[in-house]
Formats: sequence, structure tokens, C-alpha cells
Amino acid sequence: MIKTEKIRENYIFRRLYRRGKSLVSPSIVLYYHKAKGRKGNRLGITATKKIGKACQRNRARRVIAESYRLLEGRLGQGYDFVIVARSRATSVKMQAVKNELEGLLSKMGGINTTNTSESSRQKDKS
Repeated sequence: MIKTEKIRENYIFRRLYRRGKSLVSPSIVLYYHKAKGRKGNRLGITATKKIGKACQRNRARRVIAESYRLLEGRLGQGYDFVIVARSRATSVKMQAVKNELEGLLSKMGGINTTNTSESSRQKDKS
């Protein structure tokens, strides 16, 4: 599996906001763009000051990052993602954010719908 890189440059964030497509859920907004000829994905996570103080913004980023990490193995390759935390992301459980992110990723067509973790567990038991 190819590891996801972090997006740190501001111009990449701005390009995704301008040229990428977006999907919205109650806790997060997903911006994405398919890059040609690149292996691996890039991910950026943002949380504005409107969400709350630093501890709330950091929690929202941690929850989103963990949700993405759990779904990373099922994603297609060559995408740039920016996930923007909304104010509800500070108060919901990680499982709810994961379900919302999974729904958005399946809506965009970038996620494998078969649950690989359950099928690999069943193979291990056999």
C-alpha cells in the first residue's frame, strides 16, 4: 500500500478549493481532485478559528485524520484531498465522522465498497 502524503503548501490548498469538486456532510467538507500520473494520495486537513479554541480544532483534526487512516486502504490512488472540519466535528464521536467520510468517499467513487477488513478477518479465522 502506498502511504498518503500530507499537503502543507498553501498553493495546493487554494488550487483544490478553486478547481476541485466538493461534497458536504454535517461535520466535514471534502474537496478532491484526481491527479494524472501520480501514485499515492495527498491529504490536507483544516479547521478554522470559527470552530473554537485550539484544543477543539486539534481534536477535530485528530478525529478526521484517524477516520481517514482507517479508510485509507480502501481508497483509489492518485487523489488530492482536503477535508475541512465544520463546527459539529468538535462534538461528535469519531465513528460518526468516519461514517460521514466513508459516505462522501463512496459518493465520489474513490472508495472500494467491499469491506476489506471484515473479509480479511474471516479469512484469518478459516
